[in-house]
Amino acid sequence: MIRFDRLGRAFALVAALAALWSCSAGGYGASAIYSPLVEDDIVVIMPPNAPSISQQFRDVGRRAGRGNPASDHNGIDIVARVGAPVIAAAPGLVTQSLIEPMYGNRVVIDHGVDAGGRRSRTVYMHLDSRAVREGMQVARGQTIGTMGRTGILAAAISHLHFEVHRERGRSGLQARDPHRFWADGVGRVTCFVPDRPLEDGRFRITYPVPCRDTAAR
Repeated sequence: MIRFDRLGRAFALVAALAALWSCSAGGYGASAIYSPLVEDDIVVIMPPNAPSISQQFRDVGRRAGRGNPASDHNGIDIVARVGAPVIAAAPGLVTQSLIEPMYGNRVVIDHGVDAGGRRSRTVYMHLDSRAVREGMQVARGQTIGTMGRTGILAAAISHLHFEVHRERGRSGLQARDPHRFWADGVGRVTCFVPDRPLEDGRFRITYPVPCRDTAAR
């Protein structure tokens, strides 16, 4: 177990360094590789005009029965400049809009119970500013804040830490890999397009940062 813990920390360090490099590189259309410790990694198809992903979802700690240790990463990190718009990945109700030390400016949106009977929510962290308040209803693609580097865990690097929480039986809401819920299918990152109809009762997400040549409302 000790050996496994050390190995996990080593991989986490390598992933963190890779993320730092990717964040500094920025750009569009690139997607970081999954940690070697992740058994159910997903083939990710990135649109060439989508801001790059610098770090993937990682839940090896929970699978190993150790809760949610520091080696886990409960969302994806998306790279863009400070001040770039951050948009709602699906319609819903803002349940949190606050600032706290570790994750900085944070917005949480509850998307209610879908046609499958499960509740979902999305979380947006390290924002430079927040454009919504608790109790507001937001539409898919609506600007909810701007990209930033607030909070200790941002490591002074401009990026969005984006999480999807999905209800799983009696376990309640749990962090899930966002790549499972794109509107175009598993692993197919889907840019928000204003005139595209998607609201059919199913929980499906679109990219929480505008892609080039597409407009947020």
